[in-house]
Amino acid sequence: MLSFSKIIFTALVVVVVWQGFKLFNRGKQVSSNEQPKQTRHQKKSQAKPVAQEMEKCPSCSVYHAEGNAHRCDG
Repeated sequence: MLSFSKIIFTALVVVVVWQGFKLFNRGKQVSSNEQPKQTRHQKKSQAKPVAQEMEKCPSCSVYHAEGNAHRCDG
């Protein structure tokens, strides 16, 4: 049978584990915030790639970047 002391002990264990997880996650957030910030130069070097138009080769049906030289193999 459940006694009052068992219920209190279980609730105390749950609260301690919950607070432990909160403390652990807060420590991970602080360490990620301490990483050095990127400068403008670093942000430019990590720019997103630009999409290019593709055109289909009439002889081999392979798509290649528009304006680039293409040599059919075969």
